Amino acid sequence: MIRRENGFSWRGVSIEPYKQTTGQWKGITRRELSGRRGESHPFHVRYFEIAPGGFSSLEQHAHEHVVIPLRGHGQARFGCYLFDVGPGDVIYIAPHDPHQFLNPDSNPEPFGFLCIVDADRDPPSPVGDAGPCWICQ
Repeated sequence: MIRRENGFSWRGVSIEPYKQTTGQWKGITRRELSGRRGESHPFHVRYFEIAPGGFSSLEQHAHEHVVIPLRGHGQARFGCYLFDVGPGDVIYIAPHDPHQFLNPDSNPEPFGFLCIVDADRDPPSPVGDAGPCWICQ
């Protein structure tokens, strides 16, 4: 069991960089809540937090995952579609769907969400130079 401490932090769980490589992302961190501590389940549970004005990389991959916002409000981009999302929403990301998460500058607080993903997964690929709307053209 991992106990939540004040706010959105958990005892013994460190804040990690969003990704090890630099890229097209800003103001985002992650915490590995389950999946790297010897558990045998076939999935990982991670908590991501995006500061106001921040965003994740625009990417796609073969594995599916589910995102559940817990804190603040943000936006989920799928191709050229942008949806406002908040606590309690459930977002399914199908294999190969280009996607990105954003927290607009106008938001007063971080946008935090759980991400449940396969333990055995392929690495993400950035969406090409055509940008996020290539799927709609």
